[in-house]
Amino acid sequence: MKTTIISFFLAFLAFTAHAEKQTVQGDSLIIQFGNNTRMVIHAKDKAGIAQLKNYDLNKIVSDMGMTLDSNNRESYIFINEKTGRKYLKDTVLTIRRENGKIQITVTEPKVNARIDTTTVGSTGQRPSTSNDDSNNSDSNNSDDYRQVVRRKRYERPRSGFNINLGLSVYSQNDPGAYNPQDYDLRTIGSRFVSLGMVKSVPLARGRNTSLGLDFGLDVSWYNLMFEGNNTVRKDITGVAFSNVLDNAGQPINFSKSKLTASYLNGSLMPTLAFHRGGFISHLSAGLYAGFRLGSYTKTKTADAGRKERLHSNYYLENLRTGVAVELGIRNFVDLFVNYDLGNLYEQGKGPAVKMVSFGIRL
Repeated sequence: MKTTIISFFLAFLAFTAHAEKQTVQGDSLIIQFGNNTRMVIHAKDKAGIAQLKNYDLNKIVSDMGMTLDSNNRESYIFINEKTGRKYLKDTVLTIRRENGKIQITVTEPKVNARIDTTTVGSTGQRPSTSNDDSNNSDSNNSDDYRQVVRRKRYERPRSGFNINLGLSVYSQNDPGAYNPQDYDLRTIGSRFVSLGMVKSVPLARGRNTSLGLDFGLDVSWYNLMFEGNNTVRKDITGVAFSNVLDNAGQPINFSKSKLTASYLNGSLMPTLAFHRGGFISHLSAGLYAGFRLGSYTKTKTADAGRKERLHSNYYLENLRTGVAVELGIRNFVDLFVNYDLGNLYEQGKGPAVKMVSFGIRL
């Protein structure tokens, strides 16, 4: 029995010596700190030790120290291609702001390294990274360089509060019994303004383009500035564009004479958004309808600057309908065109004119 135990003990010593011999084979890097602390790095060859240059040893030691503080046992950090990425040196973070989004790109100096891109909205939404993409299969790991970007597929380019500023002109002018010169407009003085909100609903999402449906509600104003000294007056049979006479029967010279009408409008416009770079960011086209809220004329004399404002409906149509087109230009203001389908005045009460407005959207 004693002989058996001794034989087993000798065999165990031989196995241990053989294992130690196999363990120490290769290249080792030993760093001595004082008398009590020693760091030993063992690798199969010199190339394995040379690979340490890619890692931040200070961060590894810092993480080891935090682990040691939390327990009294031996601590290990297993570093492979995935878990060791945070210890790589010379990691570059690129932060770019585009179309109201912040895009963070992490670039790592490593062969077969993948680039993580995180995109967050300006409101601080939870970021989504390329590591969340379930389509990243192992078959794609052989690529030497790859960039995966997860974008917010539909950006809702028109959603939110909008301000439209532009000009108004006649798109159709059939004077009938009127003299066209009596109601000619000053192009620069005839302004169009609208303030409103747009709510966008996505319909189709694509990698390069997306389709949404925009619902809008706004208040708009026509400011029609007339040429000369004529102004609008309401008679029993219709509107009249005539001079205003003073007490001596002479025409009064006006520095300003305009007709203002306000409308409450609703719009429905499909919008095609383009995500990739290019001149055009989105294209919208649809219909709108509005109801007249009020109207008045305003005159200002040229000599004394005396102002007069008279409220009336001036036989203006209460309902307003039309088609709208908007063109989004990347890194610039958007352009819009509104084309009224109905006449400005009631039939037989004024000239058969239709309005078109165009300008920029802020």
